[in-house]
Parts: sequence; C-alpha cells; structure tokens
Amino acid sequence: MNNPLIAVLKAVAANALQATAIATALMLTPIPGIALATTQCVLPAADGDDIPPSPPSVTGKIVKIHNHRLTVQTKAGLVHRTIVNDGTGLWTVYGGGIEETDLKVGQHVLIWLQDCRHAEETPQVAAVVQVCSLAAEVCAEQ
Repeated sequence: MNNPLIAVLKAVAANALQATAIATALMLTPIPGIALATTQCVLPAADGDDIPPSPPSVTGKIVKIHNHRLTVQTKAGLVHRTIVNDGTGLWTVYGGGIEETDLKVGQHVLIWLQDCRHAEETPQVAAVVQVCSLAAEVCAEQ
C-alpha cells in the first residue's frame, strides 16, 4: 500500500523528532554567563509548605514607610526600597496574615521580590513580605 499521505506524515514525524532532539541538545548545553531557564523561584507559603522557599531577596529592618513603599536597611548597611501592592503576600514568619498597616518602622523583615529577583535596582515590587514579629524583634537565625 503506497499512500502519499502516509509518506508525508512519516516525513513530518521524522522532522519533528529531529527538531526535538536539537532543541533538547540546546537546552542541555551550558552557555557561559547565562543562567539556566530551569532555575525556579519558590516563594514562601503563608501556612508553610513541604518545599523550602528560595532565599529572600532582601533581609533587614524597616527604616521608613511611605505611600506603599518600604525602605529596608540590611545588616551591611545597604538600603533597599520595595513597593508593596495588592498582590504582595503579607504575613509573619509563623504564617499569620497581616495588613499593610501592621508594618512599622523598626520591624525586621524578609522580602521576596517578584520572580525572586536580586535587590539591585530599586524600587522593585515585593511578592512576599514576612515580618519576624509585629514588635521590633530580629528574625531567628536559620
């Protein structure tokens, strides 16, 4: 049985397999200076999760709050400005939800920026802000 449609489908399948093999090889080939696309951002969950979160983007003490922006100073003395919006998760390190009005100068915070970005350019939008305590207490060392 010599059907031209079957011959075309076989050729298309062979080309698809070859394209898949090439794409797979390209994904597995390390390229210097470019991070792998498989790096995942794992944000902390309010009530905890089995998967540990990515390290926070910023850890420090709130030194100023104004117009949905937090200014946080790190232990090293660096200052980072972060935007808190309606999509920002706000809770304590123990999982209890808080409101933006609960954030106060002097509180110690852990901040995860959107996509777990590094705190280079400021201000950036916070995905999650965790306070160590509603009082001005330092976070427990992990």
